[in-house]
Amino acid sequence: MNSEQDNWDKEWASLEPGQQRSRSWGCWLGLVLLFFILLAACVVGGYLVRERLDFALQPGPILAPPTVVSGAENITDAANLLTPELPALAPTVTLAATDLNGNVDVRQLPFIPLLDGDLQEWNEIPSYESEYRVFNVAGWDGTDDVTAQWRFGWDATNLYVSVVVEDDSHVQTQSGNQIFKGDSVSLQIDSDRDADFGPGLSPDDFQINLSPGDFAGIPPSVFRFRGTSGGGASDAPGHHVIIAAQQAGQGYMLEAVIPWQDLDISPTPGLVLGLALNANDNDTPGTAVQEVMKSHVATRAFQDPTSWGTLTLR
Repeated sequence: MNSEQDNWDKEWASLEPGQQRSRSWGCWLGLVLLFFILLAACVVGGYLVRERLDFALQPGPILAPPTVVSGAENITDAANLLTPELPALAPTVTLAATDLNGNVDVRQLPFIPLLDGDLQEWNEIPSYESEYRVFNVAGWDGTDDVTAQWRFGWDATNLYVSVVVEDDSHVQTQSGNQIFKGDSVSLQIDSDRDADFGPGLSPDDFQINLSPGDFAGIPPSVFRFRGTSGGGASDAPGHHVIIAAQQAGQGYMLEAVIPWQDLDISPTPGLVLGLALNANDNDTPGTAVQEVMKSHVATRAFQDPTSWGTLTLR
């Protein structure tokens, strides 16, 4: 009996330590798993907190500053350019005179225009409008239906000009020095403002009149006037200006190449000339009457270069 009891005691003694070690390893394994679970929870929680904090602190989208077009009219509030509904400005946007003094910037052209009266190649060049009525004939009936958009370019040899004129009644019965009495345009240019800038014309002042003709029997034509030392103007034939024109809808398109030599000008970047851009209108068929003139500068007077604007070569 004692030996049997001893055997049981020995078996229990040999089993008890093993059972204790099994419980210990299980506890440690549980603690390790719990530790990693808590660590993972902390990492995930920290990430979510950080994302929420970043979202709260992150500023809204940064809007680029509005593009301000120098001299563009009808932009009364630059902030409106940030409104999504506002359409983008087209490359052919009209730039009216940059101020009431009618200052015009002219850049060298990246191309030589094909002189054909088709102005598609000019679309990327900003335009200037003859928008101010500076003359009307006595008894004028108030009809003001002409607009003219001008574009320019230059190189060492020529001044390049294109004009789009809208006019619902085209009348031109004249040629030579009388084309201003019909639908036509003209440039007045003071070629040496620094020499004698004053209220009277002089030999460094020119007027180039450009007529599209009548698109029937009268062809396009050019006539040049030049100031005199007495303060007036006289015919100045012998120029080399060339012109092309096309009728287009209610109006016409016109291109001209004006050699600098016809203006006694040696062009250089930064050169400032006097300039008035004028559009003549006659709405009475069969007549030769300058009924209305509009200019790109509100102060324009025929014999006063100080009332003209400027053209600056860039």
